[in-house]
Amino acid sequence: MSKKWSGLVKLAAAAAIGATVASGATALAGSDESTAARSTEPANIGQVKLDVKAYYGDYVDAAGKHHYSDTSRFVKDTSRIVSDAKRFLQRQLGRVKNPAVVLDVDDTSEITYGWEADNDFGFDPVKQQQAIDNGTFVANKPVLELANWAAQHGVQVYFLTGRNEFQGPQSLKNLADEGYPAPAGAFFKPKTTAPAYLPCGLTCTTVQYKSGTRAHIEATGAKIVLNLGDQFSDLEGGYALRPVKLPNPMYYLP
Repeated sequence: MSKKWSGLVKLAAAAAIGATVASGATALAGSDESTAARSTEPANIGQVKLDVKAYYGDYVDAAGKHHYSDTSRFVKDTSRIVSDAKRFLQRQLGRVKNPAVVLDVDDTSEITYGWEADNDFGFDPVKQQQAIDNGTFVANKPVLELANWAAQHGVQVYFLTGRNEFQGPQSLKNLADEGYPAPAGAFFKPKTTAPAYLPCGLTCTTVQYKSGTRAHIEATGAKIVLNLGDQFSDLEGGYALRPVKLPNPMYYLP
């Protein structure tokens, strides 16, 4: 996922879950200064973390590890969004030649919530690499079902992720072990030599890298019907009939 953000920055995006968060300031009666401060200061970070955990239906197992609940609002929202996307894909079959779906990996094809909560929503690239090596992340079940349904109905499945090229082999093994179909193509962010279809080279922004890669996929003759991602930067730049934004209140990637 190549996420170079701080815990404070990424958790600020938790407002997306729609929770109303108290400012954490206690006003003194008749104090205009306190009232002004309350109206401008950001949400209390501890409360935001609790809101995120509630959204995922957080529970802790006997080993002290965090997990999300299958009855959580996160799962309900994700299932609804993916079901709508599947209906759109169904309607396009027979209308679109060489249909394809493009899937982001982190918090789209796989869910990182338990690992994120175990690390207090902070990012450590060494720990992330260990998690990938150990196959720690779990499949996002509605997306897994969609990917297999698509493959069974002649739709090409592509993975397009911000994980770097050195993380590719183990990432693909993990996805296969989770039950994902063999992809028509899988794209990882280049670290050594950039492909010719990315004129921005090794300095691409997320939007440039992902939209440029989708353009490349369509240049091969495929038509991307669905493009699923948990970040708006996964979706911007075109080259998909329908961009599908999945919920992720844990972090924001420009």
